[in-house]
Amino acid sequence: MDDLLIHIPDPMPEGAVLIGPRPWIEMLQAHGTDGHLFDRPEAALNWLRGDSEPVSRLVFVHQDGFAGRDGGWALDDWLDAVRGLRRPYLPILLHGNLSGGQLVRFFRHGLFDAIPVPIDRLEWVNMLLRAEKRLELREQSRLVMDVSGRNQEMLRAMRRRLGGESVSVAGELLRAQDSLEAANRQLTDAMAELSLLYRFGRELSSARNWDKVLREMLQSLSNFVGAAGAALILRSNPGGGYRPRQTWHWEEGSWDQVLVSLQHQVDHALAESLMAPGIFSVETAEQPGTGSARRVIALPLEHHESRVGFFLLLFDHAETRRTAAARYLPFLQAVQLVLAEEVASAQMLDRIRDIGSFNAQVLETVSSAIWVIDSSGQTVYCNRAGWEMMTGVAPQPMDPDEFLFRIGRGRREDSGVPQEERPELILDGRLQVDDLPGLVLAELRSREGGAFRGEGHIHRTDGEGIPVLLQTSLMPGRAHDEELLVVVAEDLRESRKLESERLRSGRLEGLVEMSATLAHEIRNPLMGLSAQAELLSDQLSGNDPRTRYIEVITAEVGRINDTITRMLNYVRPYEPDRGPANVERLVCDSMDLATARAESQSVDLRWLETADLAGSGPGEEILLDETQIKQVILNLLINAIDASPSEGTVEVFLDLDSPVVLQDQQKGTRRRSRGIALEVRDSGAGIPAEDQKKIFRPFYTTKSSGTGLGLSLCQKIVSAHGGRIGVHRENEQTVFRVELPRLQAEPRAATGNQEEIQ
Repeated sequence: MDDLLIHIPDPMPEGAVLIGPRPWIEMLQAHGTDGHLFDRPEAALNWLRGDSEPVSRLVFVHQDGFAGRDGGWALDDWLDAVRGLRRPYLPILLHGNLSGGQLVRFFRHGLFDAIPVPIDRLEWVNMLLRAEKRLELREQSRLVMDVSGRNQEMLRAMRRRLGGESVSVAGELLRAQDSLEAANRQLTDAMAELSLLYRFGRELSSARNWDKVLREMLQSLSNFVGAAGAALILRSNPGGGYRPRQTWHWEEGSWDQVLVSLQHQVDHALAESLMAPGIFSVETAEQPGTGSARRVIALPLEHHESRVGFFLLLFDHAETRRTAAARYLPFLQAVQLVLAEEVASAQMLDRIRDIGSFNAQVLETVSSAIWVIDSSGQTVYCNRAGWEMMTGVAPQPMDPDEFLFRIGRGRREDSGVPQEERPELILDGRLQVDDLPGLVLAELRSREGGAFRGEGHIHRTDGEGIPVLLQTSLMPGRAHDEELLVVVAEDLRESRKLESERLRSGRLEGLVEMSATLAHEIRNPLMGLSAQAELLSDQLSGNDPRTRYIEVITAEVGRINDTITRMLNYVRPYEPDRGPANVERLVCDSMDLATARAESQSVDLRWLETADLAGSGPGEEILLDETQIKQVILNLLINAIDASPSEGTVEVFLDLDSPVVLQDQQKGTRRRSRGIALEVRDSGAGIPAEDQKKIFRPFYTTKSSGTGLGLSLCQKIVSAHGGRIGVHRENEQTVFRVELPRLQAEPRAATGNQEEIQ
C-alpha cells in the first residue's frame, strides 16, 4: 500500500484534477484534498471534455493510474486526447524514477512536467510557478485564437455580403491564423525543451554520484534530438588530458579520433565547422566495413575562460545532423551552459574537499590536542591527539569525511553511540584551569579574542589527570555572529617528569656532597671526643661526681652521630621494600610505642575508629614497606605529642577506603582512586601559614632540640610509595594527613607444621 501512495506537499492548487489508483484517491479524500479526484483515466477524460469552467488547469497523474504492460502506450494516447481538448490543460506525471527515454516520449505527447517521488516542497513550488507562466502563455494563445475565430466569422459574413471582394482579405487572415498556430507549436516545443533542461540541471545539482544521472541524461538528449550516441569528455585537472566521463552508444576509444580534429577547430574557430556560437561540427574517420564517416556536433564546455571538457553528439547521417542543428541549436546551447556550470562546480567542490582532507590530515598529525567548541560548550572538532588525551586509547581509522565527529556529543545526538563513549571537554568538566576560578567556558569566552595561556589538567574517563599547557582563542563560525572557541592543549607529562627528575637529581647531588663533607668533618672530631671521654672515665672512680659530665659528653656525641646517620639516610636513594602489611596493626604498634611519651607530657592519645572500613577486614594486608611506614606514623605521633599542651589530646584517624588524588611520578599524571588515608590531629597552637610550606624541608624545625629531618624523611618515604603528605588547620586542630595508594597483597596460603600421629 505504501508503494502506491504519493504524499503531495502544500500548496495544492484549488480545483486541480488528480488521477490515480483507488488507495491513493482514498488517502487524498481522507486528508481533505480540494480537487476533482478520479480513479479511472477514462472518467477523468470524459469530465474534462464536458467541463465548463474549471478553477485549475493542472492535471496530476499518478504513475500507477496507467499500470500494466501497455500502460505507457495508454498514457501516450491519453496525453494526445488531453492535448486535443478545446481548453488547455497541463498534465503532470508523479512517477517513481522512470527512465529518461520514457519521459522524453511522454513529453513529446504533451506532458508538461514529470516529478519523481518523494516530492521535495521547493521543487513542487517551482513547478507550480512554471505552470502558472505556461497557463498564462496558453491563455494568451487562446485569446488570439478566439479573436482569429471571430475574424473568420466576420470574414464569412462579409464574403456572403460582398462576394468575391473579401476573398483576398480572408486569405491573409487565414495565413495569419496558420502563423499563430505554428508559433503555438514552437512555444509548446520550447516549453518541453525547458522542462527537460530543468530536470537535467536539478538532478545534476542534487546527485552525489553522477554515473547513473549522466547516462540517463545522454540517452534522453540523444533520443530528443535524434542522435545515435553521445559522450561527455572532461579534463581531470587544469592543463591535464581529456578522458571520457560517460558515454552512450559510443564505441570505446573513438571519441579521441573526434578530439584530435576538434581541438584544432575549436582553437582556430574555423568558419566552415562553426554551426553556431560555441558549437562545432566534426567529421570522424571512415568506419571499418562501412566506408562512411560519422558526423558529430561538438559543444566545448568552458567556464571563466577555462575549458573543462566537451559534450559530443554522434549522428549516422549528415542530413540527420543538419535537421537537429536547424531545430535544436538554441536548446543545445542551453545544455552546453548547464553542463559547463555543473562540471565546473563539481570540480571546484572536489578541490575544496581535497583541501579540507589535506588540512584534516595535517591537524591529525599534530602532537598537541586541538578542540573547537561552540558557544554551548559542545565539541565541533577534535583531532587524534585530543581523542587519545581524553580517552587514553588511540582512535580507530575513520572515513576522512567523519573527522569532525570523533569525540564529543556536538552534532551526533542521533548517532546511536553511547554517551559515555562521547565525552565532552567542557560539558563533562574534564578541563580544569589553574588560573580560572569560575566556569571555564564563560571565563575563556569573556576574554578579549578568547586569548588565554596557562596551565591546567584534563581528567580522563579512567580518573587520570593530565597536566597541560593551554592556549585558546576565538574564531568565526559558519553561521552569522557565531564564534567558536579553539583550545590547544600541550601534554606536559614528559616535561613534568623531566623537571621532577632534574630537581630531584639536583637536590640529591647537593645533599650528597654536603652530607659526605659534613659526615667526614664532624665524625672525625667526634671520634676524638669519644676516645678522650672514655680515657677520662677510666681515670675517675665510680663515685666521682665528675663522671656525670663525661656521661653527658658521651650522650651528646652519640646524638650528633645519630643525626649524621639520619642525614645520610635522607640523601641516600630509597626504594620501598614492599611486602604484605596490616595497616591497622602498624598504627596500633606505633601508638603503643608513643604512649609512654604521651603520658609523661600529660597528653591524651586517642584512636578514632572509622565508621566503615568498606569491607576491609582487620586482617586485610596492603603492599608497603612496613618498617618505613611505621617510622612515618611514629614520627607524626611524637611531633603531635610534643606540639600538644599539657592535658591536650592527640587523635588518630584511619580510613582504609578513602577517595584520594595521587601523583604518578613515572607518568607525570594525577589519578583519582580509592586509597588509604591516615590523619594525626593535635590540639596544639598550630603551624603559621608561612611555615606550612617549609616544614617538609630538610633541617627546618620549630623545636629547640630538633634536627629538622623527621618530616622530610616522612615525605621521602610517602612519596616513594606513590602517596603524599600534607598539613592543614581544621576545627582548632592541626591535621597531618597521609594518603597512600591501596595496593592489595595476594592472600597468603595457609602454612604450618602438622604433628605426625604415630
